[in-house]
Amino acid sequence: MKLAVIAFFLLFFGLTNSSLTQTSAPDSGNQKRTLIEQKIRLIDMLINSPAAKTAAASRDQESARLIEAGQKTFETAKQAYAEDRLDDASKLLDEALKSASSASKKMTSRGDGLSESAQRKTFSDMADQIATYRASVADLTRDQKVGAEATQLLLKIDGLTSESRSLADSGRLSDANKKLASTYKLTIEEISRLRAGQEVLMSLKFDTPADEYAYELKRFSSTATLVDMMIAEGRAEGQKRNLVDGLVTEGNKLKSNAQNAATAQQHKEAVALMEKAVGQLNKALQSMGIPVF
Repeated sequence: MKLAVIAFFLLFFGLTNSSLTQTSAPDSGNQKRTLIEQKIRLIDMLINSPAAKTAAASRDQESARLIEAGQKTFETAKQAYAEDRLDDASKLLDEALKSASSASKKMTSRGDGLSESAQRKTFSDMADQIATYRASVADLTRDQKVGAEATQLLLKIDGLTSESRSLADSGRLSDANKKLASTYKLTIEEISRLRAGQEVLMSLKFDTPADEYAYELKRFSSTATLVDMMIAEGRAEGQKRNLVDGLVTEGNKLKSNAQNAATAQQHKEAVALMEKAVGQLNKALQSMGIPVF
């Protein structure tokens, strides 16, 4: 998920800059300087990230070109800032953000920049989530009204999951994750349709709060993948993107707080924070027309 986080921060700070151009008060210089400094620190981290370096060294010439262009513009922007040319620095940072964002979008869609272990973890997380929802579909097969449809859905889920595992076993992890993400989306949408008007209850039992926290981390990862997928499909265009990015921001903040709590062995608190974090991502999905429960 590192690339998804990179794409998010690039877009978030690109939007932040729009507020700078609208500020005309005489005392706005300090605010402009502060925001530019924040962007410089973040872009430095993102443009020199392992994911960006991997893409720059790969055979993906387009991504490498975009990253190189972003780096050069970033250096020019820093020079402009050092010379107190704030407006020039702001405009140049916009260009660097645009290049880096385009590269990140390409890498995310291809799965580049993610290590094999990271891709396998993404696959495992989504597979676990699909297995959880599959149990709900299995329950629906006993329903007199929708049992037949649920049975067909179950067969479809199993078939697609099997195809995904075959892709993963053959080393095509990027393709496997894309297919599994599509399966995850299909499963959620179809359960929502079949259970229209019904309250969806999913009960899970965990031996320890630490186990529950681990599950919530996987749920967050799977949901974040679905959010990325919906954005790539163009479901967050225009002003809606501001809303989605804001919800993702809050979700990531809550996740970070949960990780701190877990490190301190406060797993019950960590679980509560992760539930809120997933809730933010669910709101993002709902804003893009995806039913969640």
